[in-house]
Amino acid sequence: MDDDILSQGGDREPSPWPRRLAVIGALLLVVAGGVVYLILPRHPHSTAAAVPAPAPTGLAAPGLPAEPDGIGGPTLPWAASLRLPATGTQPAWFSPATGRSAPIGGLPADSSGYGFTRVGGGWVVQPNAAGKTAHDDYAVPPLPVWFLADGARSVTRVGTANQVAPAATAGALWLTSYPLGAEASTAAGTAREVSLAGAPLGAPVRLPPGYVIEQATDRGLLLAPVSPQGGTTADELWDAAASRASRTFDSVIASTPTEIAWAPGCASLCLVHVLDLATGRQTTVELPKGSSAASGAFSPSGGFLALQLSLDNTGDGGALAMQLEVASVTSGRLTAVPGTFVSSDALVGFGWPADSDSLVAEFIFTTKAQLASWHPGASRLAVTVIPPGPDQASLVVG
Repeated sequence: MDDDILSQGGDREPSPWPRRLAVIGALLLVVAGGVVYLILPRHPHSTAAAVPAPAPTGLAAPGLPAEPDGIGGPTLPWAASLRLPATGTQPAWFSPATGRSAPIGGLPADSSGYGFTRVGGGWVVQPNAAGKTAHDDYAVPPLPVWFLADGARSVTRVGTANQVAPAATAGALWLTSYPLGAEASTAAGTAREVSLAGAPLGAPVRLPPGYVIEQATDRGLLLAPVSPQGGTTADELWDAAASRASRTFDSVIASTPTEIAWAPGCASLCLVHVLDLATGRQTTVELPKGSSAASGAFSPSGGFLALQLSLDNTGDGGALAMQLEVASVTSGRLTAVPGTFVSSDALVGFGWPADSDSLVAEFIFTTKAQLASWHPGASRLAVTVIPPGPDQASLVVG
């Protein structure tokens, strides 16, 4: 899944650990000489005509390195009921309200850590090596798959697979396996929908060679190419019964069983398209001039789409600036999430971890790691510092 930290619904993205280790290394450099991530207040706007905020700049005294202290200002309290999974060699539940962790039972210690894929009612959990089919050249043996229900103290065993994907209905998921040693870019995987207890829910499906399931939808399986060829990043909405694609989408950034969002290539004005699969209604979101959508995540209700916007202006370290924005799926109107205009390197990820429309984002600055939560319409964030330790670099927030 994707996905893992705050990642938009899945654990299919490469693990964020290499980047986090690089950030830790950057922290050491700060102690020795000073390298910064810089942060400025939000730039409010709601239309595509809005001008991006100025580039982040340092606020330190002349001759001294800037030392940002993360997201500041008045904040709201965290919900006591919210708990986030923390991956690592021994996964645990982390409470942002208290800063405390409690172990997740049923998962043996694994030096490679675990990946979490968001599905209806919880997460599918696998050892990190299970993601190799989608990102490496050759398939590895199928590895164990567990299900972790929202708030559950322990996992339940589902089966084994190379890849997992959310099903179109609650209480199910898709497991895909490949022949051992098969070349991932050309291999045809065998997929099967199963219950959360591992019971088969239908006949096995043979996928087109070189594709993996991104998300099962009400209108078929959304498939993504394992190794995009010729610059294409098109996903296919695939009808398994007819063994054909009914539609393609260029650069999908978010998906659910009922909605797909994609952001095709653009120049001066960039757009995000949102399709309601049940009604066929399409909404277009116009992005501010000089920005483009790097990733997205739908809220549990499907009424909002969170977007990470990359901006043309850069910080002192040369990294692109970014802003989190939330679009109304009905109107396409954008609202900036306050306090999230930062260097793109500071954002670890974002998502909607609970069955409520509250967006959670994780940031790592040179001096601290923080979690921020925002409910659409609120003028302030709930912010907490993640205590130093194994949970700091391994939270799953979406």
